[in-house]
Amino acid sequence: MKLEEFVKTILYAYPLLKTVGKDYEEHIRNKALLSYRSGGSAENLAEYLAEEILCKRRLEWLKEKIDCVLDKLDQVEKTLVKIRYFGLERKIKRPMDHAAGGEKNRYGEWSESKYFRRQNKLLSKMKGLFVAAGVNEEIFLKEFSILEPFREIYRFVSDGRDRKISLRERRWLRF
Repeated sequence: MKLEEFVKTILYAYPLLKTVGKDYEEHIRNKALLSYRSGGSAENLAEYLAEEILCKRRLEWLKEKIDCVLDKLDQVEKTLVKIRYFGLERKIKRPMDHAAGGEKNRYGEWSESKYFRRQNKLLSKMKGLFVAAGVNEEIFLKEFSILEPFREIYRFVSDGRDRKISLRERRWLRF
């Protein structure tokens, strides 16, 4: 696994992590309340619930780490992350204004090449920030690659299907 692929996977998964604590809590509570319907032993159910609680904690830890990394970015970089990984481009009408993050008046309108250079530079910066925050490939492989959403997103990235997002960004930037 390349460092770039795991960083992209984490960033694409971030919007899913926003409600993970609440969702897991509800799932665990419902499973416990409906334990009489499980058909299994109490010991098996207790083990399952303990594993789910640990999974919830790992996902909350990852969300906290991503939030810390995002806090270290300036406003333009945050906007670039939102555009590429969180789907912001679907919600805004004036793409170059948002891509420039308010820099339009100082530097003129961004070109496509400037936008994509900034995205590539930002990805390199984020690799370092994630490693500095304690989120590295080893932890990702051990703790998160076993979870289905992360496996699916990783497959999407490693197969190069995320390049379609870049093509969509090109069309969006030409708006």
